[in-house]
Order: sequence, then structure tokens, then C-alpha cells
Amino acid sequence: MKRVREILHISTGAELGGAERVLLDLVRSLDRERFRIHILVPRHGRLTEAIEDVGLSPLVVEYWGRGHRLGRYSSWREYVGALRSLPHVGRRLIELARFVNQRPIALIHAHGIKAQVFSAALAPLVRARFVWHVHDFLRHRWFWRLFHALSRTIPNVVLVPSRAVAGEFSDQSNVLVLPHGVDLREFSPAASKRADERPRVGMIGALAPWKGQRLFLQAAERVSRMMPDVEFLIVGDEIYDTMGHRGFRKELEREVAERGLSSCVRFTGFRVDVAAILRELDIVVHCSLEPEPFGRVLIEAMACGLPVIASRGGATEEIVREGQTGLLVPPGEVSPLAEAMIVLLRDPARRARLGRAARMWVEHAFDLRAQVRRIEALYDSLLSGACWRARSSRAITSSS
Repeated sequence: MKRVREILHISTGAELGGAERVLLDLVRSLDRERFRIHILVPRHGRLTEAIEDVGLSPLVVEYWGRGHRLGRYSSWREYVGALRSLPHVGRRLIELARFVNQRPIALIHAHGIKAQVFSAALAPLVRARFVWHVHDFLRHRWFWRLFHALSRTIPNVVLVPSRAVAGEFSDQSNVLVLPHGVDLREFSPAASKRADERPRVGMIGALAPWKGQRLFLQAAERVSRMMPDVEFLIVGDEIYDTMGHRGFRKELEREVAERGLSSCVRFTGFRVDVAAILRELDIVVHCSLEPEPFGRVLIEAMACGLPVIASRGGATEEIVREGQTGLLVPPGEVSPLAEAMIVLLRDPARRARLGRAARMWVEHAFDLRAQVRRIEALYDSLLSGACWRARSSRAITSSS
């Protein structure tokens, strides 16, 4: 009889951003005959609903108290104010340690900074191994030195989605590069061309200044002057409750009105059915102003047979094969972005050719099933007590 090992996943977020969707894909795909999955989330939200939809019962515990509102835009005063939650955090640590040791849970997989720092405080209280899944660049954050020191000693393995992120941990031996995967059955090309022939360009992602939605609108204005029949979709919303993320959608809506784009720009809000939205598009734009640690929407769009236009930098150049599956443009520059849109909008045959190549590339390098198998093998290795040595998964390059 197979031994079932218990795994606890700790999520930083409760909504469905990129990191949370990676977690969701993983927990719904793991072999439940070998692993019993528990998931700790900080509050009720779209993530808890999605977890319940796949037959799992999340543990909802506000383990950081008011500290959960801290984010990349928080001031030092807000960090100091969050210290008032330390007694609350201490109580949650003791409760969770008791839960982990009583099960017993053999491995804790932490997703996101807050989950990882919380698990570091939990580590001395439990008998479990640790995996930290780092979904972002952290070297520019003020707490980097502390986080870096903890990442060398607390987790048995630091999982990162790209070589770009791995570069921040270049002096560590416990880092494993494992690109995110996409469900190739859910994300697949449209069966037939849509009846509406109006060209449609979309940008998908959480609404946040660094994601580049304002730049997208500036480029859309230039494109619409030359091609007034093009429709532009902004898909997503302000899903994070951290400080500095609220109010950006209203700013974008005002900018649409001021630029006279109300007839050609549409805000869809948050959408669960991302694959269905992608099948309604002709081109996907991903124009982040800062380097992307991965850029999940890129592989989702390419899996749907769509060409992408993306900002250079970070992991983007590991995912998009320039001129073969999409086009790369300089970050933060309006003219090259608008020109790339116009080039593809005017050449349907090229769009189709890039889209077919994009689908083949994703099938080769970003299949969710392969990612899950590698994580299951990692779990087996850690839980067997064997000596684990960091070894990157098959390299992904823009030229291979």
C-alpha cells in the first residue's frame, strides 16, 4: 500500500493573481493517491473559491494580521505600524505548528514573500521540510539581505520560474529553476475564426502601474489614428489589497476618456475564463515597465495560438522567441510598441504563422503536466531522506 505524504501549501494572496494560479494548477494536478494536500490562505477570496471547486478545503487563517496589506508601495511607517500585529502572528504560529506536528505534515511549500517569512518563523517549531516558491524579483526590495540570508538556511529548496530570477540567488546551491506550465487542454487555439472581424488587441493582468496599462493606452491611441477599427481590451482588475494598489483602474478610465479612446477601449474587469478571452483576441500585449520574473499570460496566449508583443527584460526573453513566436520591444517606449502592433495587425498571415509556432513552443517547453511531474519528483526526493542536490530543469532559451 502506498504511503500518502501530507503537504501544506501556504499562500500569500487570496485572490487569483499569477502566483495564486500557479499554486492552484499545482494542487489540483498533484497525485492525490500519493500526496494529501492542505492549503493555508490568509482570507476568503477567489482563490479559496477555486480551491473548493477542485474538491479541496482551504484553511483560512489571517496569519499576518494587518501585515497582509504591506506591499511593494508601502512606506517604512506602514511596516512599523504592522508590528502591532506581532502578538497575533505569534498566536497563529503556535496554532499552525500544533496542526503541522499532529497530522504530521512532512513538507511545507510556501508561495510568496509573506508566506515564506511566516514559514521561516514556523521552521523551529515543526518537523517538516520546506520549499520556497519565489515568484518575483526581490533584490531591489529593502528586506532583500534578510530574505537572502533566510533563503540560504530555512528552505531545503528555493524554486524559481526563470533563470532571470535564479540570478538573484547565484551564490546558493539550493535553487532549482522550474518554469511554470500551462494546461494545454484548457488553453488551446480557437476551433474556428470568430464571426466578428474587427481586429482585437488585448492586455491581460492585474491592474498595477508597473504592469504598463498606461503605456498600452498611449500605444493604442497611436494605433487607432491609423487603424480606427481596432478594438483594445484591458482584462483584469485591482485584485490585491496591499497598500498603493487601489484607485489605478479609475486613473486608467480617466485617461481613456481624456485620450478620446472610449469607443475603442474596453475594460472587462477580472475574468476567470482567461482562455475564452484569449480566443477572442488577435494579438496579446505584455508591456511591463519592470522586468518580469516570468509572465504567465505569455505562455497562456501562446498556448492559444496567439502571437505576443512583450517588453524585453527579465524572463520574457526566455519565453518569447523573437520573430518566431512574437515580437520583443524596449520597455517603457510607446513608439516601438505601437509600431509592433501595426505590423502584426496589417499582416494576418504573419500572425497566423507566429501563432502556430507559439503553440508548438509551449507544447515543447511549458506543459503543465511536465512541471507537475518534476515537482512530484522533487517532493519524493525531499521526503525520502535522500541527499538532494540542486539541478535545473531543462533549460529554456529564446533560441533553442
